Amino acid sequence: MKNLTWILVVFLFFLVLACSKENVEEAHFDKRKYNYDLIIEGGINTMQRQQYIRLNKPSFNADSLPKAIDDAVVLVNDGQKDIPFKITSTPGVYSGNIIQNQRYNQAYKLIVRYNGKEYTAIDSLIQVVNIIDDFIPLSILRYPDKSLELNIPKHTFGFNSSAKWFIAYKNPGLWNASKFDSLSYSYTHSFGAPNSIYPLLNQKRQEKIGLDDFVTLYKFSLSSGYSKYLYSVFLETDWRGIFSSAPGVIKGNVSNGALGYFYVTDVDVRRYKVSELIQ
Repeated sequence: MKNLTWILVVFLFFLVLACSKENVEEAHFDKRKYNYDLIIEGGINTMQRQQYIRLNKPSFNADSLPKAIDDAVVLVNDGQKDIPFKITSTPGVYSGNIIQNQRYNQAYKLIVRYNGKEYTAIDSLIQVVNIIDDFIPLSILRYPDKSLELNIPKHTFGFNSSAKWFIAYKNPGLWNASKFDSLSYSYTHSFGAPNSIYPLLNQKRQEKIGLDDFVTLYKFSLSSGYSKYLYSVFLETDWRGIFSSAPGVIKGNVSNGALGYFYVTDVDVRRYKVSELIQ
C-alpha cells in the first residue's frame, strides 16, 4: 500500500511539473525556436488548367491572423518551361494556366521569390486509383421514421493507397480549386490508426439527405511525400491527445525556411444517387 502511495505521489509531482512547463511555454509564446518567412498552400491538379497558389506571412502572435502576401513572384515549371502566376482579386492567392497538367510520374516545380529570397518545392504527379463503389469512405443510416443521414468520417484507415476526398452535398458545394477550405476534406490512409484512443474521438460530418438526392465525390491522389506530410500534420492536430509526445516539427517540401506543401494531384470524380449508396 505504501508503494502505491509513493507511486501516486511521484506521478502527481511530474504532472504538476509538466503543467508548470506548459504554462511557462505559453507565457513565452514569442520565444520560438524556428522562424518562418511564409506559408505556401495549393498546387496543381489534373481536373482543370487554371491553378491556384496561396501565400501568407505567418503570425506569431495569438491575437493576430496570417497576413496575405501580394507582392511575390510565383512561377511553376511543368518540366518544359516556367509559367508565371499572377495575383488574383483574392488577397494572397495567385493563379496561372498550366496546359501540361497531366504529366504522370513527372515532377512539377514551384518557385517563389519574395523579399530577396527564393523558395522552391517539387512534387510528382501520381495517377489516382479510380473511385470504386465498394470502397467509398461514407455511410448512410436509415432511421425508423425512414429519414436518412449521410455520415462522412474525416479519417478512414486501412486503404491500399492514401487519398484526399471532397464529398459534396449541399454543404459544402462543388469543389473549387481557388477555395482553400481544409475543413471540408476527408482522408483515407494506407498507414494504420495512430492510437487506440482515436476511434473514441472520431470526427465526421453528418447531413440529413433524401433518397433521390445526389452526392458528388472527388478523389485526389497523393504523392508519397504529401501523404507523409499530411499524416504528420494530423499527428499534431486531429490525433493529439493528453498522452501525446512533445510537439514535433512538421516539415513540408518547401525550401529556405517556408512552411507548407506544394502538391500535384490527379482527380477522379463520381456522382451517385443516394439510393445507389444504401447497402
